[in-house]
Amino acid sequence: MGTLIGLLLFAAVLLWVASERVLSRFQRAGRGAESVRRELAGRGPGDGTVDVTVWRAHPLTDHMIKEIALSKGYRFVLETSTNGSRVLRFARPRTKGAH
Repeated sequence: MGTLIGLLLFAAVLLWVASERVLSRFQRAGRGAESVRRELAGRGPGDGTVDVTVWRAHPLTDHMIKEIALSKGYRFVLETSTNGSRVLRFARPRTKGAH
């Protein structure tokens, strides 16, 4: 019984992740841009940076993602991989009181 529940739970998570990736492939550019803005506003690794997952911003190119971030005051740091997904890392804008 426990094996069946574990298998069903694993299948549900697998289906959820797969559907998220498939649905992102069919989104419009405006929704991809909104995804970038949402990730920029979210929490980062805690070192003053924030990660934008590239596949979630489809059909935007890396350059378009960087342009959106730059227009919001973010600075591109590096391209890396997190959990097998390509990620663009940006430094948060400095606050007015910081030096």
